[in-house]
Amino acid sequence: MNFFKGLGTYFDKVQRMRKLGALISDELLISSEEVELSASICKTDLMSESVRQFPELQGIMGGYFAEAQGFDKDIALAVREHYLPIGLDSRTPRKPFSIALALADKIDTLVGFFGINQKPTSSKDPYALRRSALGIIKLLIDNNKEFKIKDLISYSISLHREQGFELLNKSLQKELIEFLMDRLKYYLKEKQIRTDITLASINTYGIDHINKIYNKALTLHSSIDKPVGQDVISSYKRISNILDNELKDKMLKLSNTTDPGIFKNEFEKNLFKKINELKKYFVSLNKYEDYGQSLSNLASAKKVIFDFLDNVKVNDEDKNIKKNRLELLQMLCKTFDNYINFSTIETN
Repeated sequence: MNFFKGLGTYFDKVQRMRKLGALISDELLISSEEVELSASICKTDLMSESVRQFPELQGIMGGYFAEAQGFDKDIALAVREHYLPIGLDSRTPRKPFSIALALADKIDTLVGFFGINQKPTSSKDPYALRRSALGIIKLLIDNNKEFKIKDLISYSISLHREQGFELLNKSLQKELIEFLMDRLKYYLKEKQIRTDITLASINTYGIDHINKIYNKALTLHSSIDKPVGQDVISSYKRISNILDNELKDKMLKLSNTTDPGIFKNEFEKNLFKKINELKKYFVSLNKYEDYGQSLSNLASAKKVIFDFLDNVKVNDEDKNIKKNRLELLQMLCKTFDNYINFSTIETN
C-alpha cells in the first residue's frame, strides 16, 4: 500500500518509524523492542474496510485490532493514540510508548514531505503538516519532555536515504527546524504569551529546548507585571543601557572577566559577590529548573545593582577603572542571560 510518491509504501514508512522509535525509546528509558513492535502494527488498520469507509477511525481501529490479537495494553494504546494530538485542544498521549510512536510518526512524515518539497504554503496545507508540527510541540510540552529534535530529524533523513529515496531539498533540516519554531510561536501566541517574551525565549534557546522555551516564556509572562518581574527587567535595562551606550565606542574591548583587585568601594565588591552567587545558582541547576525561583533570584539582585549604579561612577576618568566596571556590568548581563536574553523585552 503506497504512502506517497517518492516516500515509498506504508511498509517503508513503518520500517523507518521502527528505527526512529527505537532511538526515541532510549530517551524515555523504555523497551525499544516494544516500541518497534507497536510501529510494526500501527498502520495495519488502513487495510480494513471500516477505516476505508470512515478515515477518522485510523488508529482507533488499530488499537482495537491490537487488543483483539492479544498485544500488550500499552502497545494497543500506542497504536490507538499515535495520530494524536491533532490540534490545540486535542487530547495528548501520556504513556511513554504512545509518546514514542506518535513522535516517530510525525517526524517521519515531516521529514519526508519537506524532503520532497511538498511543503505547506501560506494558503494550503494538503498534508496537514502544520498539524503534525503542532502535535510534536504539544507532545513535548504537555508531557514536560525534551528531545534532541535536531538529531531525530538528521536520523530520519538518513533512514529515508538508506531506503534509496532521494530527498531533493538541500535545506531540509534548516527549513523544517524553522517550520517547527514557527509553529511554536503560534502555540505561544494561542497561550496569550506576549510576543516580545516569546521571541526572547525562542532566540535564546534552540529546537532541542521546546519545553524550556515554553515554560520560561510562560513564567516570565505570568510575572512581568508583578514586583518580581518588574525588578528583573528594571535591573537588566539599567545595566544594558549603560553597556549599549559605552560599547558604541568601537575601540573599547571588554573581556569576559573583571579584576576585583582594583575595586575602589564596597558597592563594586557587593555586586561582584552577588554575580558570583547567581552564577553559582545557575551552574548548580539540573535539567528541572524552577523557573519561578530563577526569576526570584535575579530579582533579589535589584538592591545591590541599584546601589552600585546610584553610587558608583562607571565612566571613571581612569580608563582601567572604567573598563573594569563595564566588565562587571557585562558579567551581570550575561548572568541574567542564563534565564533568557532580556534585551528585547519591552518595558512599560
